[in-house]
Amino acid sequence: MRQGKLSLNTKLEILLFPTHFKSFILILICSLYFGCVPEVKKPVSHTDANDHLQTYAKGFRIVELHSIRKLLIYSPWKEDELLNNYVIWPDSLPLPDSLKSTPIIFTPVKRLIALSSTQWAAALQLNAIEGIKGVSEASYIQNEQIQDRLKSGETIEVAVNGSYKPELIVGIHADLMAYSPDPSGIPEVLSRSGYPLLAWPDYFENHPLGRAEWIKVMGLLLQRENEAAILFDSIAGSYNKLKNLTTDLNHRPTIFADKEFSGQWYVPGGRSYMACLFRDAGADYLWADNTSTASFPLGIEAILNKAHKADFWRMAQAANDIYGYENLRQENEIYASFEAFQQKKIIFCNTAKTAYFEKSQFEPQIVLSDFIFLIHPDLLPGYSPVYYHFLQ
Repeated sequence: MRQGKLSLNTKLEILLFPTHFKSFILILICSLYFGCVPEVKKPVSHTDANDHLQTYAKGFRIVELHSIRKLLIYSPWKEDELLNNYVIWPDSLPLPDSLKSTPIIFTPVKRLIALSSTQWAAALQLNAIEGIKGVSEASYIQNEQIQDRLKSGETIEVAVNGSYKPELIVGIHADLMAYSPDPSGIPEVLSRSGYPLLAWPDYFENHPLGRAEWIKVMGLLLQRENEAAILFDSIAGSYNKLKNLTTDLNHRPTIFADKEFSGQWYVPGGRSYMACLFRDAGADYLWADNTSTASFPLGIEAILNKAHKADFWRMAQAANDIYGYENLRQENEIYASFEAFQQKKIIFCNTAKTAYFEKSQFEPQIVLSDFIFLIHPDLLPGYSPVYYHFLQ
């Protein structure tokens, strides 16, 4: 039983009003540099509310009270503030009168608009590709299954270059639209769609397993909770076994990350997602004592002073097949001053070739394996890296 929706013509009239749209570049920068926020408190207002098992993610909670399940999505910017507070109700059951004025997501969600790759990737992880009806930025998508669906018209591109296509959005008749939240608020074109809107701030999680744990949200939406729990437990088990390999190392090489951008070098905070990976891979991150969960800018001279003798240097970017040390030197001659450059110890992820932004969130154990193998090859003999390799 689903709530009634506005007619197609009515939605079109509403959606065609002018609005401002966030750009794809902003989303990418957020994903790269602001993948972490301080842990927020999430008080339970009822003593008999039971949390479903959740161990790493801070941005959502699934709670149950008197057989009513709720999905809570928390703001990354304001402590204790909710972005969403939905009752999750099976479509096969009659809706009680007491809930008819409550924000509800009826499950299983059969028609999903996913405006970020990590949203549709979560559905793919649970073998639910048939429900992905709308995506954004199709030219950046590397997944062949999604590309095939785009060609056949089973999935439609509803946003490109930060601009939405309202007539296509309303034509999908979606059960739910998932979006990446922005501190400026919900774009008007989305809020006027008439669809339930679900904020998906997974990229603010500061632990690799916290990001992967968002698979449980998709499992809840698709009524595939057991599958999601089994998958996450497998991921977490593999990740933690790998982490244990580096616990008692006598030598932890030093490492730093990323490059200069517009006169500033954005350094991952000491409590960030990337800092966590470095630590778990058995490396000594040079800014580990920093208390920030987000990246912060420093001048290139400050980076050189602290990191010029670092053992390893990590970077990730989209590049062609021939990108190497000479290309890096041409970008900035000072890069050649780092010992990691001179010793060819740059750990590099070519995001254009590896589908890093589509797949790695749900494969943190593979990302960790890559780092461990490149930093401590004796711990994983015979391993073949997937996302990260030494720059050639």
